[in-house]
Amino acid sequence: MPVQAVKINVGRTRDHVPGFGRAIDLLQLSIAIFCLPDGTFRALHNRCPKGGPIVNGEMSGRFITCLDHQCCIDLFTGSLQSALNSKVETFPVEVEGGFIYVTLE
Repeated sequence: MPVQAVKINVGRTRDHVPGFGRAIDLLQLSIAIFCLPDGTFRALHNRCPKGGPIVNGEMSGRFITCLDHQCCIDLFTGSLQSALNSKVETFPVEVEGGFIYVTLE
């Protein structure tokens, strides 16, 4: 039986500061919501491949660096700059009427 996708309201755009992330728990997952400097949003699993939280990492352009393990993660693809076969799970994000929605499967 296929898994049903769920679109979840995770907050207002005005509550997010460009260049920073915010962690939320959805369906037993810690998700990091990042507001990029251009005002767009990205959502990733809030764990680097070594297990550290990425939400408080240092953002530079399209990358976030985990402060615990120095893993540099592409916010658009979840790929690590230093490891071609390692990724952090990403989730689709939509903004509608000033609200941010993340889709989980």
